[in-house]
Order: sequence, then C-alpha cells, then structure tokens
Amino acid sequence: MAVAARSTTRLRLTTPVSIAVRGNLAAARLLAGLVGLSFAVRLVVGWLRATPVYFGDEYLYSSLGRSIAEHGHPLVRGHAAGFPALLQPLVTAPAWLVADVGVAYHVVQLLSALAISLTALPVYWLSRRLGLGTGVALAVAALSLVLPDLVYASWIVAEPFAYPLALAAVAAAVAAISRPTRRSQLAFVALAVLAAFARIQFVVLPACFVGAVLVVGLREHRLRQAVREQLFPLALLAIPVAVALALGPSRALAFYGGVVHVHVDPVALATSSARNLLVLLYASGFVLVPGAIIGFGLAVARPRSRAELAFAAMATLLTALLLLEAGLFGAFEQAQERYVFYVLPLAAIGFGLYASRSWPHRLPNALLATGLVTLTAVVPLAGYAAADEKAHSPLLYGVFRIEQWLGSPGNGSLVVALAGTLGALVVAACSFRPRVATPVALALAIAFSGALGASTIVFDQGNSRSVRHAFLPDDPSWVDHAQVGDVTLLRNIAGVRGGAFQQLFWNRSVKRLALMPGAPEIDSFNADRVRVADDGSLLAGGKSLTGALLVDEHAVTSRFTGVRKVESAPGYTLYRPEGTPRLSLFFLARYDNGWLADRGTINLWPKPGSKRIEGSLVLDLESPAPLKATTVDFQLPGKRVVHVRVPAGGSTSVRLPVCSNGPWVTGFRSKIRGFVGQRAVSVKAGVPRFVAGSAGCAAEPKQTPAPPGAAGATA
Repeated sequence: MAVAARSTTRLRLTTPVSIAVRGNLAAARLLAGLVGLSFAVRLVVGWLRATPVYFGDEYLYSSLGRSIAEHGHPLVRGHAAGFPALLQPLVTAPAWLVADVGVAYHVVQLLSALAISLTALPVYWLSRRLGLGTGVALAVAALSLVLPDLVYASWIVAEPFAYPLALAAVAAAVAAISRPTRRSQLAFVALAVLAAFARIQFVVLPACFVGAVLVVGLREHRLRQAVREQLFPLALLAIPVAVALALGPSRALAFYGGVVHVHVDPVALATSSARNLLVLLYASGFVLVPGAIIGFGLAVARPRSRAELAFAAMATLLTALLLLEAGLFGAFEQAQERYVFYVLPLAAIGFGLYASRSWPHRLPNALLATGLVTLTAVVPLAGYAAADEKAHSPLLYGVFRIEQWLGSPGNGSLVVALAGTLGALVVAACSFRPRVATPVALALAIAFSGALGASTIVFDQGNSRSVRHAFLPDDPSWVDHAQVGDVTLLRNIAGVRGGAFQQLFWNRSVKRLALMPGAPEIDSFNADRVRVADDGSLLAGGKSLTGALLVDEHAVTSRFTGVRKVESAPGYTLYRPEGTPRLSLFFLARYDNGWLADRGTINLWPKPGSKRIEGSLVLDLESPAPLKATTVDFQLPGKRVVHVRVPAGGSTSVRLPVCSNGPWVTGFRSKIRGFVGQRAVSVKAGVPRFVAGSAGCAAEPKQTPAPPGAAGATA
C-alpha cells in the first residue's frame, strides 16, 4: 500500500508538467506548420509571378544585390548608390551569382518567402509573453501571415525582411522594459539596427523604445529607476545617433537625404493619415479594431503587468510615427500602406488583450464598431482603388480586383464594406459569450483579411503577366542571349519607364542608360545625357557612343548608319555596331504601332563623310476606317507649310523636297482624332523613305494617292 501511495503521489506531481510539455510541443508543431504552409504558398505564388512590376524599387534592390555579388560594392549601373538600407541586397546577393536571371529571381523569392513567413515566430512569442492563450496566440500569428501585404513576399523589395525584424524588435523591447537584462537589451538593439538596415524608416524604433521607457516609468512612479535600468541600450543607441549628427542628416541618410527638407502641410498630412488609417482598418481584418482600441486603452490605464504597459506604449508610438513618416515622405495623394502595415499584428495582439479580460466595456465596443461601419459607408474605398492612389497599397490592389470581377467600382467597394459590417454584427452578437466571441472574431478577421490577400495576389499575378506581354518577348533575356557585349539603353522622349526597367532587370549586359534630348530620367541614379552632333553621331560626355545600342522606339522611329539590326522586342530594337553609330533619320511622335501623335518632327542627317543632304522624303499616310478625312500640315525649312489631305478610310503619299547643308528637319501637325490605349492619335504613317537626288532643292512637294492600307503595311 505504501508503494502504491508513493506511486500515485509521483503520478499526481508529474502529470501537470507532462500536460504542459505536451501542450507546448503541440503549439510548437502548429506554429511550425503555419510557417511551413505560409512558406510553401508564398513560394508557389512567387514562382508563378511573370516579372517584377514594382519599379524602380525592384530594379534598385536587384541591381544592388547583383553588384554586391559581382563586385562587392553596392552599385547601380556602375556608380555608387549611396543607399543605406542594404540588408535585403546583402542577404540575396548569393542568388545573383546564378547566371540565369529567371532562376536567380526565383531564388530571391524563395529567401523572401522564408523570411516573411518567420514573422509568425515573434508574433506568437510576444502574444504568449503578454499572457494570451495558446489558441489566441496561434490565431494572431496566422493573421500576421495572411495580410494582403504579404504579397511583398513575391517582390524584390525589403519588406519580407523588415516585417519580421520590426516585430521581433518590438517583442525584444517589451522584454527589455518589463524585465531588464543585458541579453534582452542587446537583442532589442541588434534587432532595431537590423530593421533599420532593412528599411530606413525603422530608425524610429529607438525613439519608440525611449518613449515606452518614459511611459512605464511615469505610470509606475519610478521614472529615474526605469531610465537607469535602460542606460546600457540607450548608450548603445546613442552611438549611431552621434555619428549621424557628426556627418549631418543629409549625408547620414544619403539616398534619403531629401527628407530633411520636407515641407509640412498640416491639412495634407491629416488627410493622408486618415486615408492610411482607413486602409489599415480593412487590412487588419476589420472586426478586431474596436476591441484593439479598448485593449490598448486598458493596457495603459489598468495594466495587468509591466509587459502589457510596455507593449501598449511601444505599439502606440510606433503606429503614430509610422503614420507620420507615411504622411511626410510618401505622396499625399496616395495611400501609403507600405509604410504602416507592420503594426497590423500589434493591433491583433491589442484585441487579444481586450478579449483576455472577458470582453469588458461592451457598450463602448459597440459604439466604436458602429462608428467604423458608418465611416465605411461615408468614405468608400472605390475612389482610392480605381485611381493611381493604390500604387503603394496591396489592400487596394485586392479591392480593385474585386471591382473588376463585379464590373463596377461602386459594387466592389460595397461588397467589401458589407462583408466588414456583417462580420462586426456577428462579433457584436457573440460578445456576451466571450468564449465564443474571441474565436469567432479571430476566425472572421483571418477570413476577411485572407480573402482580400488572395484577391491582391490574383491582381498582382494578372498585372505581371500583362506587363511581361507588353514589354518583353518570349525570351525576356533576349539582349543577353544576343551576345553583343555591353549594351547602352538609349531612352527616347515619351518612352515607357516600366519598359526600360524591364529591359534593365532581365538583361545584365545592359550596363548603361543614355537619354536622348527631351527624354526623362527613370530614377535618381546615373544616366548620361545625349547630344546629337551634326553628322548624326550620339555624344555623351563629349564622346561618341560606340557600343551596342538598345533603342527605345515606343514613340519614335529611328534609322542608323554604322550599325546592324540584331533583334527587336515590343518597343525596342537592338543594334550591333559596325563602326560608329550615327542617326540618319529620327521620326518623333510616330508610335511603335504606326500611329502618329498630333504633332512631331522628322529629322534627317547627311551620310557619313558628307555635309549636304538633297533629295526627297516620301511618307505614306492613312486614315483607317471609320475615321473621316483629315489634313496633316508639314512645316518645311523656310517657314513653308505643306497641307496634305488624307481621305476618309484611305491613304495618300507625300513627297517632301529635302535640301540642306547639314541636318534637315520638318515639323508636322494634325488633329487628335482618337485614342489607342492611352495614346492620343491622329493618323497612321509608314516609315519615311529618303530618296537621294540632285533635284531636291528645286522640287515642289507632291501628294499622290496610295493604295488602301499602304501606311499600315509600311508600318
């Protein structure tokens, strides 16, 4: 009996421990499963993405990674970038050692998918640290992995690495403030530095930490002791601040130095912040927001632990500062979800703090929910999602895709708002039974946010396929595979910026960017301005361009001497040099599909070795059915104007006399008569043909009918 009694006692003492161990193992397996599932899904989604489209960021990060891998230095087009946030390029640099650009692109996506999926770990750990149950902590971790913003896992940007680091830094800050140890303090400093090294916007993390220390010290009436406890991390954080002050803000921030000269417009800042908060409301899962607001308030007013108070202070300060950054440094007219989505898992944890108190203050909760529902009715998402304002908001991508499915911006926005409203009503109905309300609210938030995230992915996939089809041939690395050596991308006026980035990304041999007169820059990095000499040669920095040329012909038609055409792609032609490349003809405002804009010029240059050009320029014009007849006016040298009538549904040919000692130019004008895509067009034109002849100086302009469709055929 004594033996049996001892055995029973031992069993009773060990059983709770065994249950806890088994529970922890089960939670660890579920957490690992969430990370693994997210990684697998994000990897597949990324590998299905046809091409990068978020330029110039994706081009910038890929260029820096390639340069670090190849040269050991962060360069863009061979010049120092001065870019301070280099974590992503450093981590992904080994991927760019792969020769095939497509394979390297997928390896980068693999690293990004893994990094962003690891976000669940600090979110779960922080939730448990704050006393939330295992189920709630796992649900919050799951929510952090289904947000629309996780579409960034497929992109070549810093977010997949900054997202887990920023949240891990918040978790470490809570640990360092609640129970100060050298280990937790060092962890916060290291994670804060890494987060800022991933995205410079997280230089605010030390400020949030200092603010949270002050809040905790004041709230507990032990300010001096709280500050003394944190002297070690504060001293470490003071070092980079001192260095930045010694260098000066502009030099320390380098690429982002312009932010020190930002003009503050209070009205625009308030409007931008309100727009960003509206976007965050939907992206967070909607139904959790009222409880999260009350949860943060209770964590400050009646904290159950120092960790709760530290968390509420850190989360609130970080949200406020990220919103301020988004308003100051982003475009006021655009939603800047990209700056602020990092706080969404923190809001879900705030809801967990509220729910763990058994859903108190139900009336204020209901009033907040009613206010949010009213806000969605008064300020619909339709206007934002349908405009260019969605450029930096994955949520608005998803809403826009829903609007496309439903065929109406109003209907799409209404469906999203109704879904959020119904979810809020369900949660309100369950709130009197907290054990039911908490899992229901979390499940609805995950479903709502996950559905919008899926819609965002569908939009991104379709957009990337459309962009690849518009700008690239079947082989996107066609320039590299032509093996013509180092190539200069010659960008012309009215060229498509996205198309230039596509060529630069997929073709490593395109080493240099040169801008023809009037061509805008595509980014803030090195590009050479080109001047066309009287002999047609292209001068950059006083020297002729002599290598292979990739010529942008989206809105111009060019002809050269001293080159041989190798290949072409939508809007681009690749030339191999056979001597010194020189322009012989430049037709401005003739699009790559043969349509003309309402005005432009045609330039001719003499043959190499000659200073005189004489003959006739023959041009076929067409007014395709159902367009009516129109007139194209040519302004010849000497202010002589030639009026060319193009018949309705027909075509004509004009022969213009050319006589010049040096380059020759004529301008043309016509009425805009329609749009092809987003291009305003007038008539169609073939490629001009110069016919040399000694009678060019005495000839008169001639117009002759051309066979129907001649201009289109020539084009």
